[in-house]
Amino acid sequence: AGLALALGKTPVIVKDVAGFLVNRLLGPFLDEALRLFECGVDPQRLEDLLLDFGMPMGPLRLLDEVGFDIAGHAARSLHEAYGARMRPTEGLLPWIEAGRVGRKSGKGFFDWSNPKKPTLAGDVASLQTSQSLADLSDEDIVNRCVLSLVNEAARCLEEGVVTGPEELDLATVFGMGFAPFHGGVLHYADSVGAEALRERLDALAAASDITTRDGGRVKFQAANLIVELAQESGCFMDYVPASTDPA
Repeated sequence: AGLALALGKTPVIVKDVAGFLVNRLLGPFLDEALRLFECGVDPQRLEDLLLDFGMPMGPLRLLDEVGFDIAGHAARSLHEAYGARMRPTEGLLPWIEAGRVGRKSGKGFFDWSNPKKPTLAGDVASLQTSQSLADLSDEDIVNRCVLSLVNEAARCLEEGVVTGPEELDLATVFGMGFAPFHGGVLHYADSVGAEALRERLDALAAASDITTRDGGRVKFQAANLIVELAQESGCFMDYVPASTDPA
């Protein structure tokens, strides 16, 4: 921590767990966005909705920036560590096998011919396998992406992956750019309320397309901490993890 401060950085100490913190939260968020796209949600609409929520870039653009090969490796590591709820979609495999992995290959969801102003690739719809979710409401699209992240953040807080809620929010704002005006993932969760979060997660877990996919229901099953805070009318920002040893 001292070295980071000396370098002008803001350190957040986390436990040595798979994905640490930021990658563990981004994993379910990006996977859910990809599943929505594969099932017919218009890619520009998907990007715009998450940008309007406050994310610094849309999920498909972020996947392009990271690289599909790197993102796929990270997703498989998370699945190995955390089981069914982190089971990734394999929808990008055809492009990965063809060497189309995002910005570094010149093309992914976006065409990077002009790196300063990438545009959605003309053939991007070829990766969509159905139109079953094309008419999903804006609210449902945002909830599926954002609440998958919030739910995992609640698990991380309960497990003591970080020393407390302020540190988790600091990491989400500065480490992944989570909608800064919301104050971080847990400030956002408190603005919604634990009871409302539980209700929304229960509704998502019962959605027909989620219940029928491997790991879908458990992904959206409300974290124990959310259930606990809902019962007690408690706040995430007041929660103190039982174990905060970062070792």
